[in-house]
Amino acid sequence: MSSARESWVDRLARHLLKRQGPQAGDVRLGRRNIYILPSKAGLLCAAVLATMLIASINYQLSLGFALTFLLGGITLVAMLQTFRNLAAVLLRPGRAEPVFAGNMAEVKLQMFNRSTHERFALRLQAPEMAQATLIDLPGASDKLVVLAIPTVRRGWMPMPRFKLWTDFPLGLWRAWAYWHPASRVLVYPSPETPAAPLPELAIVGGEGDGRGQGEDDLAAVRPFAAGDSPRRIAWKAMARTGSDTVLVKQFEGGYRGDLLLDWARLPAALPVEARLSRLTRWVLDADASGTRYALRLPGTVIDTDAGPAHRQRCLEALATYGG
Repeated sequence: MSSARESWVDRLARHLLKRQGPQAGDVRLGRRNIYILPSKAGLLCAAVLATMLIASINYQLSLGFALTFLLGGITLVAMLQTFRNLAAVLLRPGRAEPVFAGNMAEVKLQMFNRSTHERFALRLQAPEMAQATLIDLPGASDKLVVLAIPTVRRGWMPMPRFKLWTDFPLGLWRAWAYWHPASRVLVYPSPETPAAPLPELAIVGGEGDGRGQGEDDLAAVRPFAAGDSPRRIAWKAMARTGSDTVLVKQFEGGYRGDLLLDWARLPAALPVEARLSRLTRWVLDADASGTRYALRLPGTVIDTDAGPAHRQRCLEALATYGG
């Protein structure tokens, strides 16, 4: 969609199709939703045929007439083949997994070819994609297409309007259709980087506040990582080894407590999106360490728990906050 003519056509189509809105369920391509126009090569071919026809009339060339009408017939047959290459294709939206803001969302779409003849050189593209995905559909088959769509903001991101087009077989015509699936992708807030240490405030036995790390036995020392508490730095081990690398203690056993990730306890000067970003990082870190945690947002409280389902509930609450 690089030429000025195509860009103008796309802009006009978006304006005309704006009232339709997203399409739910399967979409079958046919005469009502397929458009076809000559390509640049097709316009050049038409100009050449017109020149040949004028020359044949002026010089009364019988062979010139025959050649002109033969090439014109081939051009018209190519138009029918280009339309047939796209017609009757069935499009079905798939499920897209949640993704963090700033990453690429993998959108899954399924294409069905119910007929016996193969579809060649179909191209599927969204406005955010730099390059179209090339697809061949064998006869009586289906294909799962995975497209990478960039994400910017957290929340529910609606599917873009896709363009499916082909110029097979001769490149003289371009047939295309627009498809706007009525589905969406959940975009989590981007985790804070570098990560702030997890809060030391814990819910002990579900009541009251407790502090401390609850460590019993020293298991090993390891290099310092983002998020480690400064109280775990192994000063004696660093002095004995004379190493410039910051080492921290790693403990086994004990009970750290149930964390409370509380919006109200974040610094007051921290903007809303920065708060969500920090809480997202804490949810991921607490889940990775196997710690039970609760999440408290204005108007939303998720009780203490652990595991993938709990992590997903917390991330979804952060993604849709204020929405």
